[in-house]
Amino acid sequence: MKRTASLFFLSLAATGLCAEESAPIALREGPSVPVKVRTEETVTPQLMASPPLGTPFVEQAYWAPVLAAPHTFDLHGFVNLNCTDNYITIYGLNLEKKGVMLQPQLLLSTYLYAHRTSWISEVLLTGGAWSSWHSHPGGLDPGHTREVDVYGGLTFTAARYWKFSVFYSSYLSQTRSFPTAWDLAFSLSLDDSRWLKLYALHPFVELRRQTEGRISLGFPGEQPGLSQMFKCGIAPAHLFRSGIKLELPVFTALVPGGFYQHSDGTSAAGGLAFASSALKVSMPVRALSTAHSTASVYAATQYYRLVNTGLLDTNQLLGNSTHRERDLLQFHVGMTVAF
Repeated sequence: MKRTASLFFLSLAATGLCAEESAPIALREGPSVPVKVRTEETVTPQLMASPPLGTPFVEQAYWAPVLAAPHTFDLHGFVNLNCTDNYITIYGLNLEKKGVMLQPQLLLSTYLYAHRTSWISEVLLTGGAWSSWHSHPGGLDPGHTREVDVYGGLTFTAARYWKFSVFYSSYLSQTRSFPTAWDLAFSLSLDDSRWLKLYALHPFVELRRQTEGRISLGFPGEQPGLSQMFKCGIAPAHLFRSGIKLELPVFTALVPGGFYQHSDGTSAAGGLAFASSALKVSMPVRALSTAHSTASVYAATQYYRLVNTGLLDTNQLLGNSTHRERDLLQFHVGMTVAF
């Protein structure tokens, strides 16, 4: 993907932002948390997810079909196609920066339980798949499809404003770039729009633990330590009357000692691994939308500041930089169809 294309979409969206009068619309944000917004007699679903699941780049799709009743069976979700110039994993590894990466995702959700007056008002079952296709073949068995991920989990809504999610994910590399791995992720988010209105921050925390395999490089020497990562951040957003949405998620990632390794095989210290922020602009495509689905396009740029010395060594060994590159910049354009 050419960077000029991303800047074009961003400037186009910015023009729309200046032309429209904004309205304080409350948004529910969070790391990969599907939600519903209730009225007295209808239930209007809003869906939030990140491709791939758990990534800091918050991919969101909003739509407005009305469900007849909260207890009836409904299946909704989205199809997303993301195009990017860098392949940066949820653990900060810069695996690829050659050519263009196309990353399709499918997510489906249905409600197992919904009762507006209960302390736990909703239980949502979600499953999906994500993959990454690269124009430049690579890996031990060189190919274009580098990775396919499958995930599933539950999201609980408690006390109206709190959401707790648990997801189990598998990571499979068709090119043997890494051995098959599994991880378990727990996340908690707060919808603070009731109190902060237009200036809601939507804070979230996430604990992700690799239960089998490692989605990282291991150097000869000491064995890797605890394979878990803790993230905390905010995901402010604003939806304008035109349908254009502006998002600015910011988060930090913390790891225990030994999560990464130095190039000499010794364990890297724990603490702050990296920090990241993103700016995303999305707009609806009414010509492709129907009564039961909504299409939108987006453009975004994401910045990473790498801190952990073991992470710097690993990215240098991957060959994407001749030096220990601390600052990474990633561009995205894409399209989402939500239903």
